[in-house]
Amino acid sequence: MGTTNFPYNFVNRMGIPLIESANIEVTTSNVVITLANRSFRNLNQKGTILFRLNQEIPTDGDALPVVFSVNDFTQPLTNIGGTAITGSQLPGIGVYFIYYDKDANIMQLLTTQIPS
Repeated sequence: MGTTNFPYNFVNRMGIPLIESANIEVTTSNVVITLANRSFRNLNQKGTILFRLNQEIPTDGDALPVVFSVNDFTQPLTNIGGTAITGSQLPGIGVYFIYYDKDANIMQLLTTQIPS
């Protein structure tokens, strides 16, 4: 983890970025949510994002863990305790609040769907 000379880290200086799903594929082992290339390129090393799920997760993915795929790299989505989020825990199209840390390879779902 990084250190700071301040009692806090600067994250999300320019507001909370929004990243959207481009595609969803259910494989035998995962629900793969594809994001646009370079989705995280200009983001800080850690912070929060709003994630917009634009497609429904097929019901055959309900029991499978969710991973994000961007630039041929996959990252599991977990809860705060580190347990994998399954397709059934993303109840539908909408916006979700997520914490990310590029250095520690963490993507944690902080809330269920934010009402529209």
